[in-house]
Amino acid sequence: MAIAFVALLGVVVGSFLNVCIRRIPLRESIVVPGSHCPHCRTPIRAIDNVPLVSFLLLRGRCRACGAAIGARYPLVEALS
Repeated sequence: MAIAFVALLGVVVGSFLNVCIRRIPLRESIVVPGSHCPHCRTPIRAIDNVPLVSFLLLRGRCRACGAAIGARYPLVEALS
């Protein structure tokens, strides 16, 4: 039980780190707007924003425009 909690916490922290890694160098807010595709800027639905799981289910592509999502996203989430 404790291991599952720590793993879940790790992927959530990794997901937030991805937001910071993407937005801070561009001087964008890490709060607003919410998660969106970096290519088409379409907001990401909550069901498509589950760390690691969504990447696998969407086969590494944006649901709206089909653009590839970089491998860095699941890598950071998994390593966290």
